[in-house]
Amino acid sequence: MVGVFILVGIFAICIIGVKISQAIEDSVNNRAKILSDSIFKNRQNELAAIIDKKKVEVLKEIQERLKKLEIKEKYVTDIKSSFEKSFVTGRQWLAQFVGEADKVLDEQLINYLTTKNHPAYSAAEIVKEAKAEKRDALKQAKFLQYQINTYKEYFPFLDEYEELILDEKIDFSGANTEKTLEEVDRTVLFLSKEEFEKLSTKEKNQLALDRYLEKHKEKWEIGRFYERYLGFRYEIDKWDVKYIGAIKGFEDMGRDLICQKDKKVHIVQAKCWAAEKTIHEKHIFQLYGTTLSYELENKLPPGSVSAVFATTAKLSSIASEVAQRLGVIVKQIPLETKYAMIKCNLNQGNKIYHLPFDQQYDRVKVQSDGEFYAKTVEEAEKKGFRRAKKYFSI
Repeated sequence: MVGVFILVGIFAICIIGVKISQAIEDSVNNRAKILSDSIFKNRQNELAAIIDKKKVEVLKEIQERLKKLEIKEKYVTDIKSSFEKSFVTGRQWLAQFVGEADKVLDEQLINYLTTKNHPAYSAAEIVKEAKAEKRDALKQAKFLQYQINTYKEYFPFLDEYEELILDEKIDFSGANTEKTLEEVDRTVLFLSKEEFEKLSTKEKNQLALDRYLEKHKEKWEIGRFYERYLGFRYEIDKWDVKYIGAIKGFEDMGRDLICQKDKKVHIVQAKCWAAEKTIHEKHIFQLYGTTLSYELENKLPPGSVSAVFATTAKLSSIASEVAQRLGVIVKQIPLETKYAMIKCNLNQGNKIYHLPFDQQYDRVKVQSDGEFYAKTVEEAEKKGFRRAKKYFSI
């Protein structure tokens, strides 16, 4: 009987132990769930906070970019509006804009002087006044720069006279400026005052020519140099050459040279470009159009005028095909800078030679018997030619 009670007691203890174990396990699971939910919620909140922060940052960046776009749009609108009113107004606006941009930099320096640990209010005020004066000077300088660049763009020959005028090598006071520039001995462009006064006429002319050839040339000067070289090649082959590009400039209608020999006429367009550049078909179309126009203007038979495109660069494949189909003659001719360029001309029995920087150089023709191109001043003078003391029209 006692054994039965013992067995019943052991069984009861086991049941109680199982229930206690289950209760402990349930408690641990509940606590683990609560802890897990808490960690998840905290992490979720952290992620939500990060996302919200990123949203704010992205929104702020978008707003800043939109603001910059609005500023750029306003900038473009303002500048377009200013130039539509007039070029002068547009240039004034640009000068003002440069001044305002400079003002922002100045204000940063002034702000630093007034907010640093030991503020320098007096220095900041002095800087403020000086910077204001500088901005006014900068705006005026920019405006004048734009003006001068425009003058040079439309009147490129001003580059030739720039040093002459600014160094006051010629006294223009009380004189007819246009007449003075026409009659001045242009060797002064390339010689010092001492050289001009001490050298012989032959030495002055040759030294001036040498320096003209050596000096840096602007793009428009290189273009004209190339046109003259092409004209030289035609003239020594007995063609009559008109240097339209050099004489008329922007009004040449794409006809740099008009060359005539017997009943043949060549309309020549010259492009002295860097070798790596490419000639496109639009240039061929322009030359073809102006050649056809010349033929119609002068009532010449169809096909009697040839279009010649001379260049130092290569044509694109389409430009080459267009030229072939339209009958445009393409000549790739490198620029020669050391050719004989002194024009020895007979004028009413007088033997006169012209240097490439002389006033009438592009109007003088070398085509009659006894006329020729010389390479040096000595060569021209040995044959009895002298440089014109006063320029004249041919």
